[in-house]
Order: sequence, then structure tokens, then C-alpha cells
Amino acid sequence: MKNRGAMVDFLSDALPFISQAATLVIAAAAVLFSHRASKEVGQRELSTKMWEKRTDTYTEILRATQDLDPTRRPTPEGFATQSDDVPPEDVRLLARDLESEEWKEFTARVDSFASDEVRYLFYLWLASLSGWSWLIMKCVIHYGRDSVKFTEADDELQRSYKATHSICLELTAQVRAELAFKKRSVRKVSLIGPDKYFGAVIDVEFTRGKQTNLEPLHAARLSTLRRS
Repeated sequence: MKNRGAMVDFLSDALPFISQAATLVIAAAAVLFSHRASKEVGQRELSTKMWEKRTDTYTEILRATQDLDPTRRPTPEGFATQSDDVPPEDVRLLARDLESEEWKEFTARVDSFASDEVRYLFYLWLASLSGWSWLIMKCVIHYGRDSVKFTEADDELQRSYKATHSICLELTAQVRAELAFKKRSVRKVSLIGPDKYFGAVIDVEFTRGKQTNLEPLHAARLSTLRRS
């Protein structure tokens, strides 16, 4: 009985300390939970902002493929006529200036927000434009001067139109899949480029299988059209 009374006295004395300890534990748990919740909210907000930037970038990519579609530009004969009427530096191969600050900012967004797959296809598309510009210049140089060389260059040019179109289809399919939260891989790619023109592509074939090397192919700059 005496021991029981001592135990009651002990518990009575210890109860305030136990209560304080429980309060501290609960407070610590609340702080930890609040920190985790805050961190999760922050991560969700960051993820949402990143997704919005990616969506905007993908929209810009598809807009660029429309603006820079080589089939919307003059034929070799059309460019030859233009280069006769104006100085060479005033003849624009493409509808947009790929050396402008605006374009550089755009490609920086592609590098920052696009997936590896979209980034690879985007630069592959630019490489096909580079190949197209090379062949347009060859055609203009030989137009009205060497019919054999002009025909050879024009045959390659038609292949480059097809290559650019096929890349656009693959790029659009990849963008649409990602925006729909679908898993998609770039199909296996085989490339052909003109000799002595680094990075350009004039022929592309997509086949069954997965493209494992997604290192961006940076093409040579698109040059100003000139006739020697």
C-alpha cells in the first residue's frame, strides 16, 4: 500500500514533465510535417512552372518548323532570279534570322526545357535545313551554266525536302506524345550529309528500333546565298 502511494506521488510529480515532453514531441512532429508539406508544395509549384515553360517551348518549336519550312521558300530558279536583282547579302534563304538574339534566346529555351528526345530532333531538323541551304546554293550556282551539275544538285535537293519533312513529322509526334504524358522513343535514325559541309543533313531515314545516341547534331551555319 505504501509502495502504491509512493508510485502515485511519483507520477503526480512527473506528470508535468511528461506533459511537457509530449508537447515538445508533438510540436516537433508538427514542424517536421509542416516542413515536408511546404517542401512538397514548393516542388509541385516548381514542377508546374517547368512544365508550363516546356509547353511554351514546344509550341515555339512547332511554330518554327512552320515558319522555316523550306517548301515555303523560292525554288532554285526563284532564288537565282532574286540574286540577279539584289545584292547577295540581301537575299534571305529563310524567313527568320537564325543569327538574331531572338533566335538564340529561343534555342537556349530548347536546351533548357526540352527533353533529350525533342532536343535531338530539333537540332536534327536544323541540320536538315543546313543541308537544304547548301543544295539551294549549289543549284543557284549551276543554274543556267551547267545543266548536268544543276540536275545532280536538284536531285539531292528533292531528297533534302523529304528529309526535312520526315524529321518534322517525327518531331511533331514526339512533342504531341510528351504533351499527352505518353512515353515515346525516337525511332532509329540513319543520316547522309553532303561532303565537306560539317553537320548538314540531306537524307534521313527513320526505321524500327530506338535511337540510343541523342547527342544533338549541331549543323553548320546557314550561309547567305551567293553567286560566284
